[in-house]
Amino acid sequence: MYVCYIDESGGFEAPNAGPRATPLMVFAGLIVELTAIKPLTAEFLALKRRFYPGAASRHLDYMLMEVKGSALRRALREGGHRERSHALGVLDGVIRLIERHDIRLVGRVWVKEPKKSLRPDATYTYAVQDIVRHFDHYLGAQHMRGLVICDGRDHRQDVRVSHSVFTQKHQFGGDALPWLIESPLFGRSENHVGLQLADLVASALLFPIAARVYCASRSVGVHNDPQFDVLRMRYARRLRSRRHVYVDASGRTRGGVVVSDKLGRQSSGALFEEPLAGL
Repeated sequence: MYVCYIDESGGFEAPNAGPRATPLMVFAGLIVELTAIKPLTAEFLALKRRFYPGAASRHLDYMLMEVKGSALRRALREGGHRERSHALGVLDGVIRLIERHDIRLVGRVWVKEPKKSLRPDATYTYAVQDIVRHFDHYLGAQHMRGLVICDGRDHRQDVRVSHSVFTQKHQFGGDALPWLIESPLFGRSENHVGLQLADLVASALLFPIAARVYCASRSVGVHNDPQFDVLRMRYARRLRSRRHVYVDASGRTRGGVVVSDKLGRQSSGALFEEPLAGL
């Protein structure tokens, strides 16, 4: 059995709504094999204890101490050499965990158009449906069953998102997601290592990398700072190898991290291209 943990980074507001408005929205789904969850949890807690000694009084309480991707971005953007090295050390550990436990990645990125906001319900629902569809394909390829756990948000919105998948599973025409055992569940990130890792991948890796790739032509701000190019050089190739990409019945490539870029019309593949030397 597999579990797909989903989290997002960025806001739905228009990119010019204020100095902190985000230029894009990122959703990340991490596919974890059931037997890997326990060792993954133990190793992630050990990673936090190593980089944040004294942050919790007991080892298991490090679960309650979240390392937020936004904080690591801020350290890379504004910190000195020590702070940047610390942030990269944490992310090195995260990538190693993902590789060691053969965690697979699917996701979605929306690059916002000037003065245009995203519709919260429609955007979130479509992203989860898209990730669930690719997850179901992965499950079928493995001949395994699976479950989706999303980071909890607003209860009303969570109900709508889960119901949208429910209707696909229980429609009169047949189950469109046969390998999924249940509609998506919503949890608290303090209780699931998978959700905390999904936040780090979405917020500390995909978001700043996508901002540099798809929004660098805009005025440089807090969200597409040139300091983030180190993330592209250090992790782009390794993230690319973690994607679940496949060819559907019509011969089209599906899965991976799909990018919708109406602004610059760059491909999804550009997300994982390393910057030129010297950048």
